[in-house]
Amino acid sequence: MNNIAIGDAMFLLGEAAGRPAQVITLQLFRPPQDADPQEWVTSYFQQLLASDDLKRAFRRRPARRLLSPSTLRWVDDEPVELDHHVRHSALPGQGRVRELLEAVSVQHGVLLDRRRPLWEFHVFEGLEGGRFATAFKTHHAIADGMSLAKHVLGSMSPDPDDRNCTPPWMAGPKRPRKAVVASGGISLAPVLRGATAVKSLIDMGRDESATVPFEAPPSPLNVKVGGARRFAGDQWPLARLKAVANAVGGTVNDVGLAMAGAALRAYLDELGGLPDRSLIAMVPVSVRREGDGIPEGEGNAFGAMLCDLGTNHDDPVARVESILTQTRAAKERFAKMSAAEILAVSKLIMGGAIVSSLTGITALPRHPFNLIISNVPAPNQPLYYNGAQMTDIYPVSMISEAQAMNITLTRYDNTMTFGIVGDRRALPHLQRMLIHLDGALEALEKAVEG
Repeated sequence: MNNIAIGDAMFLLGEAAGRPAQVITLQLFRPPQDADPQEWVTSYFQQLLASDDLKRAFRRRPARRLLSPSTLRWVDDEPVELDHHVRHSALPGQGRVRELLEAVSVQHGVLLDRRRPLWEFHVFEGLEGGRFATAFKTHHAIADGMSLAKHVLGSMSPDPDDRNCTPPWMAGPKRPRKAVVASGGISLAPVLRGATAVKSLIDMGRDESATVPFEAPPSPLNVKVGGARRFAGDQWPLARLKAVANAVGGTVNDVGLAMAGAALRAYLDELGGLPDRSLIAMVPVSVRREGDGIPEGEGNAFGAMLCDLGTNHDDPVARVESILTQTRAAKERFAKMSAAEILAVSKLIMGGAIVSSLTGITALPRHPFNLIISNVPAPNQPLYYNGAQMTDIYPVSMISEAQAMNITLTRYDNTMTFGIVGDRRALPHLQRMLIHLDGALEALEKAVEG
């Protein structure tokens, strides 16, 4: 019986019926060419139900200590009933991707049962083209987006002839590193004293290139959220983003942030809620590394970088160049800090968001940022699960009180996928963001060509 780390416990303490704290990875597969799609999926589902040798993260449930009710702990749940956690359903209608995303939207708003280990694995068949999909849903207390991606991607193989793949919750030998998403490059150290963290935050405020916390303007993104979710996602060829990145001397992540900034400007303008001042995004930075003391694939370990998205103007080149300057400066600052300093400063930055999450209070004097935009990398080559090719992967992150939208980017097999989660009532017509993302990339391409 282990106490739950405070950073992980926050996601449990802040959860309520209207604030589910869970993340999903959605994968689309094409069965092997020589297989009947329906028979293959049926056999696959039976294999999942027989895979009962679970990793520690997926066999534990939260509980309170008898003599210390305020302290949460993990307890083993034996036996784990896989027929509760692993579920099989058929898509309605014509099995289009939009119907799959709607099904995932509904699932994202349904709380996990705390009397059991905090995860579910959904298999959806009936997708157009003979494909099927899987959605691995876990509580944020047991895995952040990077950790969950490791479990999913680590269960697959780059070899289409490999028939030894096992489900992502299965314990067993690790797969080759090339088949698993890479960790962050910053090592984790013991927790730093608060005074040093405050000094680092003050130094950040003196840096003219730094975006400081609690300067985010009020916006339609920073409102009370309900339990219903909307998920929208789409993909673009990675080569298009790379071409823009090369032209401006940045990275595809810089281009992705610039696309998000332009899309948010257009979307909020349509809603009549575009602030005069620019939106501020919090960009998580992984601080995981081997030997950091955190079990691989468990818990939460990320630093927080703030980025001005340039939503207060309509110049695509100025926007991406500003973002490039900010991300470079942040990387330089982080390089001078220990991982413990990064984590401590990040906790100060996240303070307002944590208060809103725990209390449900949204009317803060100032918000630390307007939304979270994260990046979860995947291998730039096709992956297979016992011969079934993963054709697409969509990240489905969480939103919280006063954070009604989340954007997550994933690179996989020469594509860049944007996954956008929003509160269904607060942010109507969320699919419009996809149209604006496409327009943002086109505008960047024209600008750098000219």
